[in-house]
Amino acid sequence: MTLHTRLQMTCLVLGALALPLSAHAASCPQDGADGPLALHREWIMKGWERHEGDAEYDFARKLGKFYDLKETKGVFWDNFAPGETQLFDDAVRYGDNWKGLQDAARSVLHGIRDGDVIVADGVASTTLGFVGRLERLTGEVIAFDARSQLGWICVEGSWKIRHEMNYAWTVDPKTIEPLLGKQ
Repeated sequence: MTLHTRLQMTCLVLGALALPLSAHAASCPQDGADGPLALHREWIMKGWERHEGDAEYDFARKLGKFYDLKETKGVFWDNFAPGETQLFDDAVRYGDNWKGLQDAARSVLHGIRDGDVIVADGVASTTLGFVGRLERLTGEVIAFDARSQLGWICVEGSWKIRHEMNYAWTVDPKTIEPLLGKQ
């Protein structure tokens, strides 16, 4: 076998091995509207938003796009989670946990401060800095600053949240007003 033939064979073998990786990586968008960072922004700005007159909160309807509702296992933690626990191992149980808080709110508004993404073969990690303003039906206002990190997996061509860590702290509502609505 000549050197040229060996080189051709090596390129064919390496190309055949790389194809499944490239095909898998290409199965979910790396960027753009369906990329993980844009989805994280949408998750905050549309998924968790509430406006006066909105229908009752329904996790699957409102946020189901972002989670694998067939394989719901994962790690979902939020220090602002209502109820007795802040850590969940099931996306649907985690999402349904927010029903009381969402339904008792006149509005929940957000704004994005910053964001970053790391994308690899079939997995991604995104982080966002964001603010929020929750106004209860009673008129009480809770304003917060927060960081969110989501771990994504590619499922049938769409990014789905598998791991979630959110940390928020209360702030004076005036300090975040300029950021509300910012995407």
